Amino acid sequence: MKKFLTLAAIAGLAVAGNFNCGMCHNGGMAAKLDTMTPTEIVKKTKEFKAGKGNSMMVNAVKNMSDADIEAAAKEFGKK
Repeated sequence: MKKFLTLAAIAGLAVAGNFNCGMCHNGGMAAKLDTMTPTEIVKKTKEFKAGKGNSMMVNAVKNMSDADIEAAAKEFGKK
């Protein structure tokens, strides 16, 4: 199972620019993003980008710009 999750994370990194956050977050492997406000998502994502927290998320967001983070938060956050 751990190998599958690692492969899924790597696949997610390949499409991070397209904001494929839903692959894990709305697929049942991670917290659902539509329960968080865009502001909460931005805050948490910037913490990950600063190297704090879950290493899988730190790696997943390290190449996202602030504009990418804002766009993803708007797309996936609570409406």
